[in-house]
Formats: sequence, C-alpha cells, structure tokens
Amino acid sequence: MEKTNNSSQGVIDHLEEMRKRIIFMLVGWIILSIIGYCFADRLLGYLIAPLQKYQDKPYFTRPVEPFMAILKISIVSGAFLNIPNMLFQIWAFIEPALITEKEKRSFALVIWGFPIFFSAGAIFAFYVLIPFGLKFLFSFSRKVMLPLISIDSYINFILVFILALGVLFNLPVVASGFASAGIINAGMLRGKRKYAILISFIVAAVITPPDVVSQILVAIPLVLLYEISILFCYIFRY
Repeated sequence: MEKTNNSSQGVIDHLEEMRKRIIFMLVGWIILSIIGYCFADRLLGYLIAPLQKYQDKPYFTRPVEPFMAILKISIVSGAFLNIPNMLFQIWAFIEPALITEKEKRSFALVIWGFPIFFSAGAIFAFYVLIPFGLKFLFSFSRKVMLPLISIDSYINFILVFILALGVLFNLPVVASGFASAGIINAGMLRGKRKYAILISFIVAAVITPPDVVSQILVAIPLVLLYEISILFCYIFRY
C-alpha cells in the first residue's frame, strides 16, 4: 500500500511540475507578445517590404482585418522570442528524468541547437525565398493585371514559408541528437544520400512556387543541410 501511495504521489508531483513549466511558457509568451504589439507597426513595415516592389501598400477587405493582422504579428513575434524560454522549460522538465550522460547530451543538442537553425531558416525564407516567390508569381500578371493583395493573405503567405524553412533547417540538429544517442551514424546517412537529394527536390517542389529557380533555391540548401547532418553525426558520434 505504501509503495502504491508513493507511486501516486510521484505521478502527482510530475504532473504538478509539468503544469508549472507550461504556465511559465504561457506567461513568457503573453509578456513577449505584448512587447511584440508595442513594436507591431515597425514589424509590419519590415514584413511588407518585399511586397512593396509590386504594390504600394497591402489592402484590407474586412473591418476586422487590420486588427487581426497586428494581433497575428504580435502573437507570432511573441512566440518566436519565447523560443529560448520554452526550450529552457522543456529542458528543466525533462533533464531530471535523463539518467545517462548520453541521454542528456543528445537532448541538449536538440534543445539548444533548435533556435539557431530555426532562425537561419527563417532568415533564408524572408531574404531569399519570399522575394523570388513573389517575383515569379507576379510575373504571371503579364502587365495587364494589378496586384490587390490583402494584408491577411500576405501575412499568411510569408508565415508559411518562414515556419516551413525554420523547421526544415533543423535537420542537422535532429540528426546530431540521434547520432549522439547512437540511433544513427554518418555512414547510414552517406548510404542514403541519393534518396535525400531526391526528397530535397520533392520537398522544394511542394513548398515553393512551381518554377525551377525557386525549387533549386530551396533544394540546394536542403542538400547542404543533409551534408552538414552527416558532419554533425561524425562529430557527435559515440
């Protein structure tokens, strides 16, 4: 009976710790979203810069749309700034349960490498992929159609690319974590290189406009990331 009570108390303590970490994440997100709201006008001007080559200002077609655009920018910027806090809370929750040094190192690689490579993917999307994507898509106007892009559709458009590239750029981070845990190794990835190249071009074709230039602009970095993953697997092998 005593053993059962200790087990139940352990589960309750575990759930209480999870609740505390989730609250810390949400509080951080709310605070940083408020800060993001204070700078929303500046962020909005920065985000619409690629569009202004083709359209002076984005339009809105519903009265609530400007408010929703500012709110979305505030929430997303808050979430982005909250990544370090979120990762720290995850680490603080998981770390006591990790027994071996191998487990701790593997998890730490993923936790602390994620924001670096996510930022790199977001920067690549905004400065390279989005300008080329807009140029390609607007080229179909044939100079007889004028763009009338709403702020809501534009914000959604760029967020999809930024989030997708941010996640994809974490391939080396995930690979290094698996390698550190002994699940994969550099030799395994080298043997699958030709499949990785094929998948990179397929992924590029799915997330980019249907033109060769945009697909190559995405596929080449993905292939390079795969090669970096092989290198990381070699460095962090056990």
